[in-house]
Amino acid sequence: MTHIRTGRIFAACHPQDTARIRVVQYEEGDVRALVADAATGLRQRLILVSSLHASPVTGTGTTRKCGYAPEDTAAVIRPSAPIQHREAAVETTDWFDGMPGRRFRVALPPRLLLINANQRLHHHRRAEITKVLRRAAWAASREVPNLVRAHIVGVLHPENQQRRDPANWYPSFKACVDGLVDQGVLDDDDHTRVTGPDMRIGHVVSGSRLVLHIRELDAPELPSGLRK
Repeated sequence: MTHIRTGRIFAACHPQDTARIRVVQYEEGDVRALVADAATGLRQRLILVSSLHASPVTGTGTTRKCGYAPEDTAAVIRPSAPIQHREAAVETTDWFDGMPGRRFRVALPPRLLLINANQRLHHHRRAEITKVLRRAAWAASREVPNLVRAHIVGVLHPENQQRRDPANWYPSFKACVDGLVDQGVLDDDDHTRVTGPDMRIGHVVSGSRLVLHIRELDAPELPSGLRK
């Protein structure tokens, strides 16, 4: 397979999977290729070459949902219908309507893998996803100053309008709050410094995403009148 060669980086085809792998060793005709994590070079393992596609789309133009495709291959997709759901340019919901204090918005990139409390994940896989979410929140909160106390509303922007219980995504929100601590936005996330995170459902976003809305608290207070 000429599209598989040593050193080439492949990215997961599934839109919610951020995995990237690099081909470490492959010879034409092999059934498996030796790969490793693209960023670190760690976790070397064998993978079936049938999972390493030449393109992220099929011959009929359908986007693949499994396997990997070369990161340097652009997908040309002509959807049969316009995309219905895109993130609004400006959020219209004021989650702290009428409340005092400075406000900040920390938006994670869309299409990150999230942890749902109902999932049964191996602890190693859970740790990997947690690390990515924590790092993403750390990077997204660079412009937020240090806050002594804060009220945090965690908003899950789903990829469709199906009914959901946002509280099931608490492990994902917790990882994000830990990222705020790593960044120095908060000295700690114990109850004396943080109210929340209160979990809510937001508008539909292609690929889904998490957004943290943060309100600075001058003194310990209980949230009141939070918009539903």
